[in-house]
This record gives sequence, structure tokens and C-alpha cells, in this order.
Amino acid sequence: MVRILILWSILLLSVLVNAQTTNSQIKGKVTDNKKELLAFVTVVAKDADGKIVQSVYTDEQGVYDLDANVSITQLEFSYVGFKSQTIALGTAPAIVELAEDNAILEEVMITAKRPTIKREIDRLVFNVQDTPLATTNAWDILKQTPGVNAIGDNLSIRGSSSILVTINDRKVMLTGEQLKEMLESTDGTQVEAVEVITNPPAKYDAQGGAVLNIKLKKNVNLGYKGSVTDRFKQTTYAVNTLGTQHFYSGDKVNLSGNYSYTKGSGVRYNEDNVIYENGERWSTDLTRMNKMRGRHSFNAEMDVKVDSTLTLTLGGDGYINEQTKGDYVIPTLIYNKEGIVESNYTTFNKKRANMDTYTGYFMLDKKFSQEKNLLWSSYFTYDNQKDNQDVRTELNFKNQVPTERFFATKDNSRTRLAVSGIDYTIDKETTKWELGGKYSIVKALYSLDFFDTKTGNPNKEKSNDYDYQEINWAGYTSFTKKWDKWQVKTGLRGEYTGIQTKSTGVGSNTQSYFKLFPTAYVKYDLTEQEQLSFSYGKRIDRPSYSWMNPAKSYYNLFSYFQGDPDLKPTISHNFSLSYNWNQLNIELFYNRESNPSMEISYQEPENNMLIYHYTNIDKRQLAGMIVNYSHQILPIWSVSPFLYLQQQEDYFYGVDKKLYKNDALIFGGRLSTSVDIEKKSNWKAMLTYNFYTPTVQGTFRISGYQRTDFIMSREFLKNKLSANLYVYNIFGSDRQIISTNYANQNNYFKDYSDTQGFAISLKYNLGNQKVKYSSKEIEMTEKDRL
Repeated sequence: MVRILILWSILLLSVLVNAQTTNSQIKGKVTDNKKELLAFVTVVAKDADGKIVQSVYTDEQGVYDLDANVSITQLEFSYVGFKSQTIALGTAPAIVELAEDNAILEEVMITAKRPTIKREIDRLVFNVQDTPLATTNAWDILKQTPGVNAIGDNLSIRGSSSILVTINDRKVMLTGEQLKEMLESTDGTQVEAVEVITNPPAKYDAQGGAVLNIKLKKNVNLGYKGSVTDRFKQTTYAVNTLGTQHFYSGDKVNLSGNYSYTKGSGVRYNEDNVIYENGERWSTDLTRMNKMRGRHSFNAEMDVKVDSTLTLTLGGDGYINEQTKGDYVIPTLIYNKEGIVESNYTTFNKKRANMDTYTGYFMLDKKFSQEKNLLWSSYFTYDNQKDNQDVRTELNFKNQVPTERFFATKDNSRTRLAVSGIDYTIDKETTKWELGGKYSIVKALYSLDFFDTKTGNPNKEKSNDYDYQEINWAGYTSFTKKWDKWQVKTGLRGEYTGIQTKSTGVGSNTQSYFKLFPTAYVKYDLTEQEQLSFSYGKRIDRPSYSWMNPAKSYYNLFSYFQGDPDLKPTISHNFSLSYNWNQLNIELFYNRESNPSMEISYQEPENNMLIYHYTNIDKRQLAGMIVNYSHQILPIWSVSPFLYLQQQEDYFYGVDKKLYKNDALIFGGRLSTSVDIEKKSNWKAMLTYNFYTPTVQGTFRISGYQRTDFIMSREFLKNKLSANLYVYNIFGSDRQIISTNYANQNNYFKDYSDTQGFAISLKYNLGNQKVKYSSKEIEMTEKDRL
């Protein structure tokens, strides 16, 4: 590992040294008469005859940077709302000050509103700045994004939950419940848009089915900006989150940081039913209420602008769950074939869980010229989790003496992950070329100790130590070309993966493979408002490290979860054809997956066991259509329907070794309508309705659902204070039944994640609110498999 990092360092330093001679010599800054820096000012360099030699824009810090050229004699500066200014090259000051054009400002009022939905060649962009969602948080925004299906706290796209979430193309270093917590602490006012990338280009890791990229706003002005937020959410139980965010943008240094603290309780309702061939039905009521002692989410970042061409970024984030405490009383009733209860048992589960995860990262961004850019990024993650339970069971079976059984488990995991990657870009007016590579290594250790008694040593037969190591080498290239009405983008990514596992009782296992992942996009402008586009992408979905652990993790005496050390990666081929006209987007798609991996359940009649198993099924294919539309009915009233139609077919081998087909024609969507009640106080309201017909997943058939949400926001005290009301799942209809019924398998469970309730948040702004968060680009993807 050390040798690899040294090699990367030598490579980077050699490139930087060799490139120093290309630094431009014509540079400066542009401000207004209040000394505030102006971004995106047009700077045109001309020769003595007035011919244009170069043309650039100032960056987010108001800096312009031109390549030295002996023919340049004058510089022209122009910006909307300001008077243009022409300065001879030899007399150009280090800081150019532009004066406001009062005549233009007094006579013309420009009101621009971004389209809510925009189709680009390789992604769908959902702009949220002008919607009430901007006053919520990043998690609520994701759940309302067109193309994203949200049931409870689970997100999926086109029926797949294999989604990579990034912020400004940088992978969020948390997953699952921790990812949700972090995104809930991310202020929605910082979110500019969400990009839905169903066929990610070669620059992104081939891992995962789709990418959701959250774009944060960029810095514009110097100064300090901060906020303090308190959010109270009430469902069955209450949860309160207190958070604060702070940003400082300076001439050479940018600083940002945020922290949130969450405390409260949550509950999940389940009812498991297993039906056997003799007519018996085992029905278990799993009401699991968890108390959070305290959850801490935090991050900090610093940008140092070494010079106009070199920026260093250092940062880190973390998540600490002090303890999640659950004391469950879980009754199980056993019915005979006449529907009469004749046996029962009750499980008493004392569960304690905690975790902490930390990530440190750095980026080195080198700009060789206006067109050429190099980014070197590295990060290291440490993750530690503990999950302990004491389980006591009171058994009262027919014709048997009542008895009591006990077992306990201590489940610990520790993961270390290191990644380093480099990206080089040449971006010209009509062409763009990207080239990059990445190396990653992960080491994970899982230990499970199983105890038959409250005192004594672990049961070695039911305990397990699992050691996982993986290395990954990746390289990619991508090329984009624009001409006339056409735009073409092609890419190729190659990845080598090597895996070693060692498990108690199972032994060692190794596997390695190299695969290529091509991508292709074509876009044609039929008219100025109409576009037709086609895309293809090949993807891979590697299983989570823990899903390959063969240890049996018991829920109770008659149920456990078990991974599969022989899990295969899922390979998918994704095609789409899109038509876009103004705010209307219609997409036809077809996806085919081989060896899709997922959790399924099956029952063993001989010992009444219900087993949850992570494994591969044979294949999956789906085809369908997506329609997105946004329409402004009145200046203050807009409506945005999203409709989804899909035929999905899953093929799996059952416990009887026969091949089965599980399919469904799925129809669903979302209807959103928003109203600007009063512009002066930014008072807005939004109502959304979501629905889906039944779906399938492997052996499961999943019932349909409906959900209605209401959002209202308003600002007070000259926009210093803002309030938000979010009413979740108004009618309590976000409930599902997941069932399996084939051969001798007949079981189902009812699931409800307690999503009906409301949340009230208050936010007080500090400092200069024109300062906005800076955009970074670093892709980190391995952590989502923890």
C-alpha cells in the first residue's frame, strides 16, 4: 500500500513540475464598487486590430486567467448589469472594478426561473431551488425526486435499490440509516439540483445500478455564512435534531463545517406469517421500538488556494451512534389448520447496538490552462460496529411441558478502506476528453460469538470469524464531441478485482476478475426545444462485504440471517431512448441483469425455521417507460406529474431446484403541485401524491402502496428566520405486504416503518447569506458496500 501511494505521489509531482512552464501570465480579479468579487465575468483578450485572441470567464473567486500571448494588446470586461470596460494590457490593474449600469438596472427587470426538470445527454436534472423542497433537507429532496421511488426509508430506481449517492460527484461516506441521518442534517437551501443518472458515464465507478448526485451551490461572494436549525419530528414517537452549519469564503482559504445531534425513539411494525403444508400457521408480531441515546454527524473541510492554478482540499466527516437500545417482547401464535391457537412462544430480546465511522480525505486540483485540469483525490475510512443481543424464549407447545431457552450473540465488525485516484480532463468548446485511474484496498473483519448460557464460553460451532480483503484497480477514458445538432459521448472503463476470504468452519476462498464497461450516448437536437437521445451502459453490482459472511445471525430460536461466501457480482446492460420537448421528457428503457443478488426468505418445514438468505437469483429483465412533465399553470401555481410503467421479470431457482418466473406489470408515479402564496416572505406550499401497483423482487411479491405528503415553508425577520412544516404520509397508507408462495414455500410479512406524522423545523441564518457552498469533484464509491 505504501509503495503504491509513493508511486502515485511521484507521478503527480512529476506532472506538476513539468507543467509549471505552461502557467499563464495574464491574470487578475474583478470586483464591483463594493469590493465584492464577481464570478462569471466575460474577459475578452484582443489584438491591436480588435480581433479576439482568447475569451474566458472569471471563476468563483472573481479570478481571470489567460494564456500569455504577444499579440494581446487589450482586455475587455463585460457583465450583465454593469458597464463594459476596456483596458490596455500594460495598464490593467491587479483588481478591475466594474461600475453598475444604473440605466439598465432601472429600466429592465429580469426574472429567470430554471426549468424544474432538464434532460442532459447522460442524466436527468431536477432543480429544486424554486420549490418548497428547498426549505427541507437533502433526504426529503431525494425522496421527492422524479424517477426515485421511496417506500419508508428505502430508495429505489427502476425497481433496484443499488443506488450510489454522491454530493458534487463525491461519494458520501455513509450508508443505510447513517446516510439518511447525514442527509437529513444537510440543509435543503444548499441544494441546487439532484441529478438522476441511470446510465452513469465511464468517469463513475462501474459499481451500482444508478447514481443520485446532489449538486450543492457554489461560492459567489467573500465572507461568513452560517445557520442554526432545530427540527422536531413526531410519528408514534418523537425525534429531535439540532444542527448548525458554518461556511467562510476568503481570498485564499475556504472553510466549512457542520454538526448535528439527534435524539429520540423510532419504531417499526412487522407481522411475520409462515404457513406449512400441514395447515399450521406461525404468526409473529414484531413491534420493535428503539431508543437513540444520541447520534452525532459532523464534517469539516478546508480549501487552500496555493495560487491561481493549484487548490488543496483537506476534509473529514464522521458519524457516531452512542447506542441504540431496544427491549422487544415478541409473541408468536401457532394456529392449527382450523385456525385455532394451540401453541405459542414469546421471545424477549434485549438488543444494544452502537457504531462509529470516520473518513479523512484530500484533493489536489491543478489547472494547467483554461482547458486542461488534473485532480488527485485520496481518502481513508475507518468503520467500527457492535451489535449485541440477549434472547430469552418462553415455549408453550401443545402436549409439551412449558420450557425456557436462552442464547446471546456478540456481533462485531471493523472495516478499513483506502482509495486513491487521479483524473485528467481536456475541456474545449466542442470536445472534451477525460482520462483517469483509481486504486482501492479494503480489509474487513467480522466476529460473531454465540453463547448458549448467560455465563461461560462461546459455542464454537455457532460462532464465526470472517476475514475479507479486496483490491480494485480501475482505469477509464471518455470522449465527448459536439457539432451542429449532434452531441456524442463514448467511454470505456476497465476494472480488476481480487478478493480473499477466510471463515471459521468454511475455510478460505479466492476470486479475481477483470471486466470492461463501455458507455455510449447520442443526442440530436430536432429543434431548439426538442431533443432525441440514446444511451447504453454496462454496470456491475458487487455484493456488500458483510453479505458474503456465511455466519448464521439469529433473530430468535426459529429464524436467522445468513450470507453467501460464493456470491457473484451482478452484471447489467442498460439501454434507454429519450424524447425531450421543453418540460416534457419521455424515456423508453430496457435493462437486463445476470446473477442479481438480493435477500430472500425460505422456510424449512422439518425444523420450522424461517431463513433470510442473501444470494444470487438467475436473471432479471425489465422494460418500460417514464414520463416527466412540469407545467406552470399560473405564475404562482405549477404542477409536475411523473408516471412510470414497467414490465419486470425475475427468474430464480427454488428450494426444489426448479426454475421459477416471478413477474409483474408495474404502474406508478408521483403528482406534485406547488403554490407561491406570497413572494415577499417566500411563503410556499407543496402537495405530493405517490402511488405504485404491486411489484416483485426475486421470490417476493410486494403489494402496492399510496402516500400523500404536504410541505409548507415561510421566511420571517427579513429572511433571517425560516420555518418549515412537513406532514408525512397523511393517510397512513405507506404499508406493504411482502409474500412468497411457490412449491412448499408459503410465507408473508406485513411491514410498516412508522412514516405517518409531521415535522416542524426552524432555521436562523447568520452572516452573509450570499455565500454559498463550493462545489468539489471527488468520487468515492467503495464505502457504500459496507
